[in-house]
Amino acid sequence: MTTQSVTWQQSTLNGGGFIEGILQDPQFPDVLYARSDVAGVFKSSDGGRSWQARNHGMRECHQHDVRSFALSPHDNQLLFRGSGSVRGGNFFGTIHKSVDGGAYWYPVCRDVDFYGNGETRQYGEVIQIDQHDPTFVVAGGYSAGVWISNDTGENWTYAGLKDERISCVYFHPTQKDTLYVGTIGSFDRDPVFVAQQYDYIRPNPARLYRSCDRGATWEVLHEGMDFAEIVFDPTSPDTLHAACVHDGVMKSVDGGRTWVSHALGLSKYLIGTIAIDPHNPNKLYAGAETFPNSDPEVPPIGVYHSEDSGESWRLIHWHTDADIHNYPVYMTLPYAGWAISKVRVDARNSDTLYISNWYGVSISHDRGLTWDANHFAGMENICIENMVVHPAQPNTLYMVMADHSPKVSTDGGRTFAPMSRPKIETTQPDSTAIVASRHRPDFVLYGIKGASGCSIIRAGGDGSNPQIVFQILATPDTEESRLAFQSRAAGVSVQALAEDPFRPGKFYAYLDGILESGAGLYQSLDWGEHWERLSPIFPDYIKRVPHERQWIENELLSVVIAQTKNVCGTNQLLCVDPHREGTLYIGEWTEGLFRSLDGGSTWQDISRMLPFKRDRASVLNVIRADEHEAGVLYAGFIQEGLWRSSDYGDTWKKLFPTEDQVFNATSVAVGGKDGKLLVVVSEPLYWSPCESSTYVSRDGGQSWQDNYDKRLGAIRWKSVAIEPNQNRIYAGSCGNSAFYLSLD
Repeated sequence: MTTQSVTWQQSTLNGGGFIEGILQDPQFPDVLYARSDVAGVFKSSDGGRSWQARNHGMRECHQHDVRSFALSPHDNQLLFRGSGSVRGGNFFGTIHKSVDGGAYWYPVCRDVDFYGNGETRQYGEVIQIDQHDPTFVVAGGYSAGVWISNDTGENWTYAGLKDERISCVYFHPTQKDTLYVGTIGSFDRDPVFVAQQYDYIRPNPARLYRSCDRGATWEVLHEGMDFAEIVFDPTSPDTLHAACVHDGVMKSVDGGRTWVSHALGLSKYLIGTIAIDPHNPNKLYAGAETFPNSDPEVPPIGVYHSEDSGESWRLIHWHTDADIHNYPVYMTLPYAGWAISKVRVDARNSDTLYISNWYGVSISHDRGLTWDANHFAGMENICIENMVVHPAQPNTLYMVMADHSPKVSTDGGRTFAPMSRPKIETTQPDSTAIVASRHRPDFVLYGIKGASGCSIIRAGGDGSNPQIVFQILATPDTEESRLAFQSRAAGVSVQALAEDPFRPGKFYAYLDGILESGAGLYQSLDWGEHWERLSPIFPDYIKRVPHERQWIENELLSVVIAQTKNVCGTNQLLCVDPHREGTLYIGEWTEGLFRSLDGGSTWQDISRMLPFKRDRASVLNVIRADEHEAGVLYAGFIQEGLWRSSDYGDTWKKLFPTEDQVFNATSVAVGGKDGKLLVVVSEPLYWSPCESSTYVSRDGGQSWQDNYDKRLGAIRWKSVAIEPNQNRIYAGSCGNSAFYLSLD
């Protein structure tokens, strides 16, 4: 096995997630940084108009889930970032340091836990650098308490407040050695919600703490109110303003001991961010965590301002479509203000504001009257489930993903355009699987999943004229669906779609979920117009797929705990053999690989030589048939690597890696100019630790090259595909979008 230095090209989508925070370089104000809950840190050098990911040095699964970051006020090349997650009921995290403006990061502490994709991720920063002492750095964990460093972040020691759910940390701007720490306690009112988050009831209610001795001792200033973000009045040392979630905007004039509200009823939604104008401390801004809805009392973009030091507040503007510019075409007005996480005022010009939210960073040059998304260049909420190349249209490929309808590229992955979908629900559903026809090039089928259920859509190759041809409605609102990620894990979902290569118009659909509710294998003989359910595949003890659903879709593969089924990967466990008509393969993550030789009428288990159940993480993730060599199949396993059969699945042998090491074969593709190009990608996972990688073989798996670009960080690859008759590789990720690579 060798290593080759290559540069993967990134799609113009670039990736992103929920953008939770913004930092601006005061020395060079055109330089901004943004943090994401799944895609790491981004940097802009043009005032926020375009962005590039900065994740070189990340190696583990949680390290793109960034809960906080900090830019030194003494050295604009010095940054810290804190990332982390929860698995198996354990919170964990890493602090990384950069001394070159984010070009490279190295780990400095693993004692502080962060919930980078948790319910407090959009609140204030929990890492800060003392403006009076460049060597003094403080970090607050999700449960591990406060940690301090006296040597610019190289070494860390515990400084108290263990078990507090810390939401924001600050140095007082004028009072040396004085620290403020805010916490969140409202989650504890709902034990079911806490359990869903793998959290625990905290011993104290929400509090505001202060230390006047660099964290040696702490006093409780206030109790019973959530503190999401705090700003200090630079002209009045004892005046603080706070975004207090359910309590809106609050003000204190005695250093944080007592608080009053001058903004009662400001918003129906939570207030999680507040900013003070550095040019005029009497001006304040606050943002609401609104969600897309048709409530006439909820503004589309919930940004509020005060011009009298927080004594009174009002909405900046009730925006219309004419007030938002350069947003993606799928974003209607209510989406522009979805879940505002930060409001910031430009360091140079008080007329310029920034907001970050569910999709990216938007800029206003007129104090919030109008907003420009700049097409979210380099930063867009893109978490890919699967990518599929068109079998008959060169340079055409599709992606399906969370929170979006499918997207299509006709220029070899450089750009993607959203496909239309029927108006079946108000929120953006997930697209889960797609297939393009080799027999009728201008024909696709794709699956979507939302709160209302799952559907199969028939459309033109560009997504035009979408029609629902199959639908199963969601199950009633049970406790399970209440806890699921936006109820999308309840009921049945389109896991995979495939075309029969021998018979035009024949397609298969693999639906996962509860078998009695409709999960199983379906076929259509008339281009998707009608569907029939085929014979049962699995042993009688399996009542739903995945059989170990909680483990597969919530712990092992999902992007985050409590978002069941979110970006676990799709469209890889149904395979139609391209050489032997009527031969089908269906994979079940933990229970086996099944084959039918008669078009789905009968099934047999062909798992005998495969590594099912060697370990709890030994999970089947992909099945792929070689279109160029009859009988050859590939099976990719989490932890166990890539396996190969040369006899239609009768026998199996491990192909890669040959050493006994952990390797997560997340996705595999075979083809290329001579049919011998084989690519396997790996994603880092908590329960199966292995670094992100892309391995390429040009001789059918006899030898391998590592073609990963480590500057990309710890990318969670979900899919890989090869352009037919070309040595062009496409790869899709959770959070960092799509990439392409052409080999000589």
